[in-house]
Amino acid sequence: MINTQQIINDVTVLSSGKRVWLAFSGGVDSHVLLHILATSQHPELTNLGAIYIDHGLQQQSADWAKHCADICADLDVDFQCLTVDVANIEKVGMEAAARAARYQAMQELLTDSDVLLTAQHQHDQAETLFLQLLRGAGPKGLAAMGRCSSLGQLKLIRPLLDISQQDILSYARQYELSWIEDPSNSDTRWSRNYLRHNVWPIIEQRWPQAATTLSRSAQHCAEASELLAELAEQDMLLLDITTESPSLPIELLMTLSSARQRNLLRHVIELKKLNMPSARVLQCVIDEVCLAAQDCEPLVSWLGVEVRRFQNRVYFMPPLKPHQPDYSIPFKDCSDISLQNCHSVDWKTCVGEGLPFAKIEKGLRVGFRQGGERILLQGQSHHKSLKHLFQQWHIPPWKRDRIPLIFCKDKLVAIVGYGVSEGYAVSSGEQGYLPTLKSNY
Repeated sequence: MINTQQIINDVTVLSSGKRVWLAFSGGVDSHVLLHILATSQHPELTNLGAIYIDHGLQQQSADWAKHCADICADLDVDFQCLTVDVANIEKVGMEAAARAARYQAMQELLTDSDVLLTAQHQHDQAETLFLQLLRGAGPKGLAAMGRCSSLGQLKLIRPLLDISQQDILSYARQYELSWIEDPSNSDTRWSRNYLRHNVWPIIEQRWPQAATTLSRSAQHCAEASELLAELAEQDMLLLDITTESPSLPIELLMTLSSARQRNLLRHVIELKKLNMPSARVLQCVIDEVCLAAQDCEPLVSWLGVEVRRFQNRVYFMPPLKPHQPDYSIPFKDCSDISLQNCHSVDWKTCVGEGLPFAKIEKGLRVGFRQGGERILLQGQSHHKSLKHLFQQWHIPPWKRDRIPLIFCKDKLVAIVGYGVSEGYAVSSGEQGYLPTLKSNY
């Protein structure tokens, strides 16, 4: 039997006074949750809203939207219908593609003043754990779905995660609810449906409490995942790195045990919001990047991520975008200059630093390194090659060709973000315009 008061209390406490929205498919699970909340008469749920997502994958989807709208009208619940385009089905599977499409739509509709409820229950949790096992997931993946999680800036709550499917059906029959049966839920081409219809009945026949015990295992894995995250945070302190650190010190990383190395790397990758690699690729990061010879420039990559090494540090980053070294833009004022790859040259007004406006208005240009450039920087007595300066400034090799340079005809007069030529810099006490590099991601 469902403890409806406990669900209402959980929702109101976890929503922290924000407006509550339910992802309402019209299926029995979300209909039961909607009915529990809408009939509760709790003062914090009087502004309850429901969102139906029309994926456009079934001919009946418009009829289902009307069904959901009618139910919400009967319960005096605000109703929103959003139509989405489901992409990448062949690449990631129907379930994942549809989930990504509807979550994106909900993020666009809702704000951080809202919370979103979904109606996954105990059997859904057990199925998720089982599928993660088949994928070879670690503790974080085996934790399956958390009662509370984040969807971008949006808080996501799953109030039915400890409720069995049988109790949900019993409630629906008791209150004579009507719900949608989506025929795609019977399509065993998709892994979850195959597990649900072909495998799960056999498991429950032998182990009737399988959903309960597997859900409990997911909770244990969630605790283990939290402990691993805490250990990784301690190791970040040991390595003197933060979320904003662009790299990790390899020498200190290698003092950790192999398991702690992998745990820390996974944690850092997650903090940087990069795609997680497979166990094999992660080991390649250690073997082929961290343990590479000092004079090597190794690269390990996977979807959306590149890992490089420079001066005994390992860097994780999105893939470098294509670069056109002959890219050049003339200018005669201090307007921002848009460059390739979502960067721009901006100007900072300074005293005793930068270029004088008189030099700028005569005409300069922004370009990139071609090789052999030399410059006498402000305050120095000798010309130095750009190559020597980049080495002196410890700039990683993959960044050097992408640093904008300012030329007067063919003479290098400024390195954007680093310095201005002695012959072109303003004098002490004179107002100047210092070029800086800005990322517009």
